[in-house]
Amino acid sequence: MSTRLLRRRTLGRATMGALLVSAPPLRLLAATGPATRLTDARGRHVIPGPARRIACIGGTITETLYDLGAADRIVAVDTTSTRPPAALREKKSLGYMRTISAEGVLSLQPDLILAMNDAGPPTAMDQLIASTLPVVFVDATPSPDAILERTRFLARLIDAEKAGDALGASIEARFHDLAAWRAAHPVARRVLFIMRMTNGHPMAAGTGTAADAVIRLAGAINAGGSMQGYKIVEDEALITLQPDIVLTMAQGADQIRTALGADPGFRLTPAGRRGTIIAMEGERLLGFGPHTPDAALDLARMIAAASPA
Repeated sequence: MSTRLLRRRTLGRATMGALLVSAPPLRLLAATGPATRLTDARGRHVIPGPARRIACIGGTITETLYDLGAADRIVAVDTTSTRPPAALREKKSLGYMRTISAEGVLSLQPDLILAMNDAGPPTAMDQLIASTLPVVFVDATPSPDAILERTRFLARLIDAEKAGDALGASIEARFHDLAAWRAAHPVARRVLFIMRMTNGHPMAAGTGTAADAVIRLAGAINAGGSMQGYKIVEDEALITLQPDIVLTMAQGADQIRTALGADPGFRLTPAGRRGTIIAMEGERLLGFGPHTPDAALDLARMIAAASPA
């Protein structure tokens, strides 16, 4: 192995390990061939079966299966499955991943249900588990290591290990590219992610959120880092957070821009004085799927352009 390649791999491992917490492993218990028994993100032992009619509850799962070449094995997806765009056009819709109807899923006669671990509501998930169909919950940890683990897990589950190895190598290479760009272009700005406006006040992301994870992955500082989870931020608190940039999802960005423009607290922040609000499509920004390295790199460039040093 060349010294250059060794440095490249070491840089990527150090960057991914230092930035974000790794996911707990999803263990496959079959030694060879298609997965015959596995342990999912909830510690449940599941026999997935042939996996020829898969219902995907979570855009990250859908995107990964498409990238693994398994699009023809998917019968239905939820509305967060925006990537690739063809998924929502080609497949039956299950609705939003946190308001799933168990009856609606079962009516499509899938032979395997794959759901992100934060899918809901809980009653619907319990009903799916109680059915005769195999249900596999996939870890939703927002980290680089978790992306790679999910990729390997799903590839093994559908007997596509060669494609999984290739996709994993591509993901790692793109994380190396992100690390190299960050090293050359520090973007330590204070970025506040706003999910939506509630009664005229922003609901902002604190720690323990995918938004916090992607902001840090892009090399920026989460201005809401003193909070845990999503919180509604009043005027005085917003002034205290002093964001340089507001980040939001492209869906609904215009309404958030209008509402923040009328917010007296926002106007007293660096972002408010400059009107610095940037947006990215929601699943690409927060999904932590195979293309997150590209999204994080694009975000880092957007941050640098919006608030130059």
